[in-house]
Amino acid sequence: MIAAVRAGAGVAADGLDLGRSNGDFLLGATTPDIRVLTRWDRERTHFFDIYDDGHQDCVENFFSTHRMFRDPSNLTTETRAWVAGYLTHVIMDQEYVLQIYRPFFGSRSVLGGGSQANLLDRVLQYELDRREREAAGEMQHLRRALFGSAVEIDAGFVDRGLLEQWRDTTAAMTEHPPDWERFSFIASRHLKGAGIESESGLREFMETIPELLDDTLGHVEQSVLDGFFESTSERTATVLRDWLGAA
Repeated sequence: MIAAVRAGAGVAADGLDLGRSNGDFLLGATTPDIRVLTRWDRERTHFFDIYDDGHQDCVENFFSTHRMFRDPSNLTTETRAWVAGYLTHVIMDQEYVLQIYRPFFGSRSVLGGGSQANLLDRVLQYELDRREREAAGEMQHLRRALFGSAVEIDAGFVDRGLLEQWRDTTAAMTEHPPDWERFSFIASRHLKGAGIESESGLREFMETIPELLDDTLGHVEQSVLDGFFESTSERTATVLRDWLGAA
């Protein structure tokens, strides 16, 4: 989640006219994960079905479902920034599935897409998120920006009270230290899927994290991750410029 926020910050700084609404942009970059609170289906917030191998476009699906956001000139500055952030997240998520999950962890990968593969994918995602938390100064900046958001956003399918609750939840996440203490909570479903449920089993698993992480980063090399972030940032900037009508 924090990785999506930081990616959003990078795109927002890439010459796009978002006014003074950087906090609203960052909030939008986390809002697809609001299903943590609502328990909505993933496709309802991400506009992409990870189990469908056919062609999908999360951006077009988003605008087809929520037509009120299609024309940015009809939106307030704050709402426009929020939508831009939202698109940043869903694009990043779709590209992760296409470039990382399916080739390296999915059903057609060497790992075969089983419970162990999904657990390793979660280890990788957590590590990418953990790395972002190491920049304490950046986390403080993000937290301040997030707490200044949501007041003037018309999010349509997310009511104001829920959006403010999510803002506070997201801002609190920037305070979590860059360690592995919360992994068992974040990855509980995948741990259970791998048969790890008892306290002793969890302790034994956590002791293997360094080795698992080394294996995972050997499986998905840093150059692949760098390429993913670079291409995703480029695609996101292009989509947002086209939507905003920027030169």
